[in-house]
Amino acid sequence: VALIALLVLLILAGSYAFYRAANGNHGMHSADQAQIASLARAKEAVIARAVTDANRTGSLPCPDLITNNVGLSNIPGDGKADMFTLTQCPSYVGWLPWVTLDLPELTDDTGTRLWYALSPTLRDDDSAQPINSDTNATLRIDGGGEIAAIIIAPRGALSGQTRPSNNAADYLQGDNANGDANYVSGPAGNSFNDVVAIITRQELMAAVEKRV
Repeated sequence: VALIALLVLLILAGSYAFYRAANGNHGMHSADQAQIASLARAKEAVIARAVTDANRTGSLPCPDLITNNVGLSNIPGDGKADMFTLTQCPSYVGWLPWVTLDLPELTDDTGTRLWYALSPTLRDDDSAQPINSDTNATLRIDGGGEIAAIIIAPRGALSGQTRPSNNAADYLQGDNANGDANYVSGPAGNSFNDVVAIITRQELMAAVEKRV
């Protein structure tokens, strides 16, 4: 009787452990799927914005990071694209301008807002060269070029990062945080947890050409 009771206890313990593991994996899977969906929705909206811009078809909005003008209802973190400083975006990497893109506030699996970088050659200003299929996209990722825009899920803060902040280094890691044209997608580890979605020049222009 004692052996049977012990066997029952072992079966129950094993079943509970399996249940916890299965549900834990399901939770992680759901979070991953939600994050992938957010990145995909943001990418679709950025391309749609380029296609439907009647003033400068193919152009992209500035990120949301620098402009701080209460009178013009544009402050950092409000989801609105920064205003031009003369003919340039104040920053070419910042938060995804979700209001400008007519999106809800998209976040990653940790509830952190998405970030966004764009090639300066595709900025929505007439001072830029005319946008067409031959327009050079200057962003690079993992050594490869011709990237029009990059959407980044920064995920949880790592050691040395302080949030909330409007400093890219408090959200992004490695080359993604220094504001130049070079970005990376990994490798994931204790010092890097960014998840990126890219928009190549070719796929952007394929959509724009249909509109043209």
